[in-house]
Amino acid sequence: MSQHSNRVQKIELKLQFLGWILFILSASFFVAASIRAGDVLSLLGSLLFLFACFVFLVPLVIIRK
Repeated sequence: MSQHSNRVQKIELKLQFLGWILFILSASFFVAASIRAGDVLSLLGSLLFLFACFVFLVPLVIIRK
């Protein structure tokens, strides 16, 4: 593999990682909003979404090591 494609691949991984971090931040705000509103269904959906974000983040963390 060339140095250019390695560099591009590293940039892509960093951007994907950043994207998932932003999704986790967003999900955290949804959790907080649903707790504040007292909406159990929204809370369950938000927690499920937050968990799914972490699941998708795992392969990126493993690749980075």
